[in-house]
This record gives sequence, structure tokens and C-alpha cells, in this order.
Amino acid sequence: MTTTARDYLVNRFQTDAVVLRERVALLARGTKVPGPDAATSSRMADACDEVVAMLLAIASHGDASVELDAIMALVPLLEHRATEQQSNPAIRSVYAGAATRIREVRLAEAQSSPAHGDVDDVNDVDVDDTDDDVDDDVIAFDEDDDITAAT
Repeated sequence: MTTTARDYLVNRFQTDAVVLRERVALLARGTKVPGPDAATSSRMADACDEVVAMLLAIASHGDASVELDAIMALVPLLEHRATEQQSNPAIRSVYAGAATRIREVRLAEAQSSPAHGDVDDVNDVDVDDTDDDVDDDVIAFDEDDDITAAT
């Protein structure tokens, strides 16, 4: 079974929410871990849940290009949410990171399937310029770290 762009993104942000909530649990038990405090981590997890809800609201069309176009339509909303969170950089990073991940998925899809759309249009987006988020820096552990080992 092939993973769709929507499935990949849903899994990504569901996993982020789980990791953030595990972080909250560690902090509640008194375990010191670098990064945001428990309240911020909890709000970040809630923002991840919101991104997942947006993605799940997109109907599965059976047509990957139609689905990807619908996902791309979320980018302006995510960028707006990021702008609204200027005073909360960690929360802003969730929304900005989601917009960036969507652009990266679109770019990867276009590069793997040139017939999927105008690759020139996709290449006009400079992902480095749009990736002003800090989501990869906020959580100080890698995907392969076992956070339960710290307990």
C-alpha cells in the first residue's frame, strides 16, 4: 500500500503531538529535559492536533494530484495561523513547520513525478526561505531517541 501525501503528513503531526505529550509527562514527573516547558509543549501538541484535523478534513479523492492540491490550499491558512502566533515562537513553529512540510511534500511529489504538474512552478518556491520555523530545534531529541529511557 502506497502512503499518500496526506497520510504522511497526518502521521508526521500525530507523532509530533504524541512526542510532545510524552515530554509533558516527563516534565510532570520532574525529569529535566531541554526545550520548552510543559505548558508550551502541551500547546504545541494541541497545535499539531489542529494541523491533523485540517488534513483529515480533506476528503480522500483517490486522485493523488487532487488531494495534494487540496493540501496545498492549507498553506495560506497555516501561514496565517503562524503569523497570529508571533508572540509564541514555539506555537508559531508548528504552523510554519506544517506549511513548510506541505511545500516539501509537493516538491518531492513533483520531482518524483514530473507529469504531476508544472515542476517549474514548484521549483519557484524556495523552501529554505519559507522554512523560518524552529520546529526541528524546539524538541531537543531525535526521532530515534527513547524518551522512556529517561524515566
